Amino acid sequence: DFIFVDDRDIQAIADAGIIPREDAGIYLTAKQAKAQCFVSRNYKLIRALAEQTEEFECLTPSEFLQKYAFSD
Repeated sequence: DFIFVDDRDIQAIADAGIIPREDAGIYLTAKQAKAQCFVSRNYKLIRALAEQTEEFECLTPSEFLQKYAFSD
């Protein structure tokens, strides 16, 4: 699927000071795509926002593997 993220939405997130502009596009892409899980080694700010909004789960690669690949 192609997800279009409007520059105005990115700027609004950046202006709100919630997460840095360079992470805003990633966050909005996951949000608009209705992602169930976001996996990244560099995820702290997005994870904090996702936990507040409960829009999607954020995991490190090892957390993801432990939860989904190595589960019974």
